[in-house]
Amino acid sequence: MKTKFSSKKKLNEDMNLQITSMADIFVILLVFLLKSYSTSIVNLSPSDTNKLPEASVESTIKETLKVEIVQNSVLVDQKEVLRLKDFEFNGETFVGDVSEKLLQALKEQRKPNPIPNMESNLLVMADERTPYATLEKVLASAAQAGFVDLQLVVINPE
Repeated sequence: MKTKFSSKKKLNEDMNLQITSMADIFVILLVFLLKSYSTSIVNLSPSDTNKLPEASVESTIKETLKVEIVQNSVLVDQKEVLRLKDFEFNGETFVGDVSEKLLQALKEQRKPNPIPNMESNLLVMADERTPYATLEKVLASAAQAGFVDLQLVVINPE
């Protein structure tokens, strides 16, 4: 008695390599590698006494309130508000990153404008040697005072 399973067909002894699935894998790997490889026109190699803050400005600068960070003080509209020692805060009290004196001075300068956010832009002029921690505290105080459009002033080397 013969059953279905008792007779086996003879398989073709030549085995063909199916490369379509391998090609799919290689295409996926190629796309992944191309996406993860960063190609950029920018070539950054600063060193040699690192003097970076120079840039070009495309927009016009509005006449607005100015905060200036110099080596020994923070000036708001040409008036000294805080004393610094080599760009570092010296004995100033902070709530988080906000300086109480600077916050009060900035709020007073903003007070004459009755419309909220009417004059909410601020120009920040910091020396290129200013540490980021100092700049961060000045910007945090300005943001707390209601200034939402903060512009850092840089020079154009041309």
